[in-house]
Amino acid sequence: MQVNYQIDISNPNTHYANVTIHILNNTEKSIAIKMPVWTPGSYMIREFERNVDKVKASNGTADLEIAKSDKSTWLIKDTKGAKSITITYPVYCFEAGVRTSYIDGDRAFFILTSCLMYVHHFENIKGELELKYPEQWKTVSTTLQLVSKNHFSYNNYDELVDSPIEIGNHEEIKFMVKGVPHRAALIGLNNCPKEKFTTDIQKICETMAAIVGEHPCKDYLFFIQHVEEGGGGLEHANSCVVQIPRFNYTKPDRYLAFLGLLAHEYFHLWNVKRIRPAALGPFDYSKENHTNLLWVAEGITSYYDELALYRAGYHTKEQYLDALSSEFAATQNRQGAWTQCLHEASYDAWIKEYRPNENSINSNISYYTKGHVAAALLDIQIVKASNGTKHLDDLMQYLYKEFYIKQGRGFTDAEFYAAINLVAGQTIDMKEWVLQPNDASTYAKWRQILAYVECDLDSKTSEALTYTGINSEIKGDRLLIKSTDANSPAVLAGLQAGDELIAVNDLRIKTNLDEILKNTTGPLFSITIARVGLIRVVTLTATKSPKVGYKLIEKNKDNQFLSKWLMR
Repeated sequence: MQVNYQIDISNPNTHYANVTIHILNNTEKSIAIKMPVWTPGSYMIREFERNVDKVKASNGTADLEIAKSDKSTWLIKDTKGAKSITITYPVYCFEAGVRTSYIDGDRAFFILTSCLMYVHHFENIKGELELKYPEQWKTVSTTLQLVSKNHFSYNNYDELVDSPIEIGNHEEIKFMVKGVPHRAALIGLNNCPKEKFTTDIQKICETMAAIVGEHPCKDYLFFIQHVEEGGGGLEHANSCVVQIPRFNYTKPDRYLAFLGLLAHEYFHLWNVKRIRPAALGPFDYSKENHTNLLWVAEGITSYYDELALYRAGYHTKEQYLDALSSEFAATQNRQGAWTQCLHEASYDAWIKEYRPNENSINSNISYYTKGHVAAALLDIQIVKASNGTKHLDDLMQYLYKEFYIKQGRGFTDAEFYAAINLVAGQTIDMKEWVLQPNDASTYAKWRQILAYVECDLDSKTSEALTYTGINSEIKGDRLLIKSTDANSPAVLAGLQAGDELIAVNDLRIKTNLDEILKNTTGPLFSITIARVGLIRVVTLTATKSPKVGYKLIEKNKDNQFLSKWLMR
């Protein structure tokens, strides 16, 4: 059997892609075709089948009966001996982002899991993809292999849908990293200083490539979507998709953060796409693919994206230590870190990380943030155990060579933790950081590990009696309570998410509650709110904030251990 696809967007203003699936050399009596319900790298069920309209099937001369057998599967019960079968359907593509497909009169962007079905049980066969699009669009950016004009080949379905496509009139810039051709597609209006940006992105890529030391790609492509506001990214085997507000290139802090995002998504070509937990490939596109090790996939990557800015010379040592201090603080100050461990956060990503509610800050922790902290602690412990001869880099190199190159698979939980000990040369117990939530002893244990590299984590709490536990957000012309910290003065006062904040001690609140509180005599406050359209007044007694600020400091300015850790 061979499966070929055609995507026709000849009328882009409708936002529809007309998809044709050609099944050749068929010998099956019945065929099931399935639409993925999620896209790898974004661990949430997205129900892409909701955008599919009428699905039809034929043998070339007559229609074949095709009907849904579950929410994302269409079944041809009887192929009637047809050797060639054609399946067609329109799919609506008008969700702008890095995880979804989008078509308008100017361009088209495809995350192919959101629009291409697969023939069940035949995901590993080769095929071709044809693109039909308006002739005024001159540029096609993808990492699929070009066969002839607008025709591309793929080796299996995983490879096909892991290869985004951008079509339009955008510009590409080119550069080399470790002998591998790289491109960056600059999509949409922007103020990118192309020469400077090319130098910066090349430096970031070289810094990340040095971690593992081998580059597995034949070529690599950055899809850079310039947007009015927003951000984010999604990794693929030979590319990534990122967003940046279109004029952020001339805003130094935001531009630096963008370089960090590029470093993060780029490093995923190793960590996640090749160095991976066993659950993350081959994929089951019909349901959740659970793993306890998303903290490895995302937390270690987050650790390296910040460290890369230091190694590449964009951060000073002090700036890097301050950035890492913020990760410790964010972990310790989030109540959910005292409730949920890293394995649980990883496993439950499908129902918690990507579906937060007003209580998420109290019930769960991000495996990005706490995973970042765990990665830093792991790196330091490997440095200590090996007397500075080994680092987290060596662990990544081992995992890459042993499981991706040698065995061609992902690793189990047990294999990952065993690899740590193998590289370090002695036992490093990670249970404290991955199987247990934070507790009263966590801070002391952090300091104990940081002392190995002659650093300390200085702590400081607020003395002001203005802590309320209210987390607010502006919606339109209203200031609303977004969430409340567990056991905080806000909870004791009976305040809740969704309440509109109107006044404090008869002073009108506009957009900033904290400013009003700082300039109002406390700790007793009379707060006027509107709840479901009804005005009420509650009394809140503010306290000193339980949240801690941290500063990671060197105890010895001639610190050779720190240099061994940071490798610069």
